[in-house]
Amino acid sequence: MTKAKIAPQKPVKIGTYKVAMETGKLGPLKKIIGKGLNDYNVAQAGPYKYAEFIIGVRDAKGALRGGFLMEMLYETAFLKWAWVDEKVRRKSLGRTLMAVAEAEAKRRGAKNLWLDTFSYQARPFYEKLGFKVFGELRYGREDVKRYWLSKDL
Repeated sequence: MTKAKIAPQKPVKIGTYKVAMETGKLGPLKKIIGKGLNDYNVAQAGPYKYAEFIIGVRDAKGALRGGFLMEMLYETAFLKWAWVDEKVRRKSLGRTLMAVAEAEAKRRGAKNLWLDTFSYQARPFYEKLGFKVFGELRYGREDVKRYWLSKDL
């Protein structure tokens, strides 16, 4: 992935406030924004238990050959990242990863699971596993779309 070099816009002033592109390290700013959003969400929808977990697949030598990065928020699981090494695909590893991920999500109290995938990725695979598309976005290119899918557990 390459980063585009774009000239920054001039700041926009609204009364005593200034809206502008932030420069420098993003980490501290992300923490402030995240805390503000989290505080608001908890005030509106109540406390939640956020958790991440990984379901992995390893070969006989112990090398990671695929995995799912999962997030839990409220009573929902989110499949954030999914990857299976091309050399070991078509061996039911993806299906097994999903079964284990769903079981763990249920064990943690999830009522549903959602994910997103690009048109060149695994939409048919997820649909075979019972996921339904609930959203679609075109990326400004006819050949690239992003789909959001969900499944009740």
